[in-house]
This record gives sequence, structure tokens and C-alpha cells, in this order.
Amino acid sequence: MITPAEGDVIAVWFSCGAASAVATKLTLESYGNLCDVRVVNNPVAEEDEDNRRFLADVQDWLGVQIEDVRNTKYPNASAEEVWDRRGGMAFPHGAPCTVSLKKHARQQWEAENPVQWHVLGFTADEKRRHDRFVMTERANVLPVLIDARLTKEDCYALIRDAGIDLPR
Repeated sequence: MITPAEGDVIAVWFSCGAASAVATKLTLESYGNLCDVRVVNNPVAEEDEDNRRFLADVQDWLGVQIEDVRNTKYPNASAEEVWDRRGGMAFPHGAPCTVSLKKHARQQWEAENPVQWHVLGFTADEKRRHDRFVMTERANVLPVLIDARLTKEDCYALIRDAGIDLPR
């Protein structure tokens, strides 16, 4: 298994969920002294406003700044705007808002910010999802929660134990 080397850049994709918060914590603990760990978020305007509160709480808890990463074609990060422009909410190859506001925003950011490794909040109970992502999207994903054998429930408990209210 290949692991990060000194000076590598690791992008932790923070989704405003408990799993990505714990994945961020584990990544910082494991690689923070060795690598440049960048924590990034793709906001969606229509998400519950409590996600912003949770993001701020996680920043305070971990002592990091979470970067806001948006698709330049959709600076308002609005799913409704994507649906209006694309003429629908779902298509056979996926939801256009996910592609535009998450995937394309990530690709634009990566074009300006070379990254050796990615971390997403795939938990031990999502190993198949992780494997599919690695096969279809990119191979350089560190499965920090899977390796730690942490489930979604474990992540919820760790966040509550840190004194942080889970997002709605």
C-alpha cells in the first residue's frame, strides 16, 4: 500500500457531516505533521443552514480553516440554478447539481491546487461505495475511516463526545 510522503498535499473533502468531520480529524492526526492537509468544502445554497454552524464548530474543534470551493459557472452554489439551466433534477448519469456543484468544483480547484491524496468521509459500512469511487473517479483516496473501522454510528458518537451538536 502506498502512503503519503513528506510534503504531499492531502485534500480532505468536508461535506458538513459527522463522517467527514472525523475523517478530517484522523487525517490531521496521522498526516498533519508530514503533509499539507487542506480541508475543502463544496457548499450548496439549498442545504440546511445548520451545516454552516457545524462547519464552524468543526473548524474550532480541529483548529483548521475549511476552504470554500465553488464551480465558477455557479458562484452562488445553487442547486436550483443548476436545475434551471440544465432543465431537470435527475438524469440517467446522475444529478446535475452533484456533478456541477461537487465534481466540477473539485476538478476546477484541483487544476489550480495539485493534490497527491484525497480523503472523503467513506465509513467502514461504505466500503463498497469507496471502492466504486476509487474505480471510477480516482485511485489516490486514503480510506482513513475504513482503515480505522469506523462506522457512521461511531462517527456520530465521536462528534457528540467532542461536545459538538450533530447537524440537523
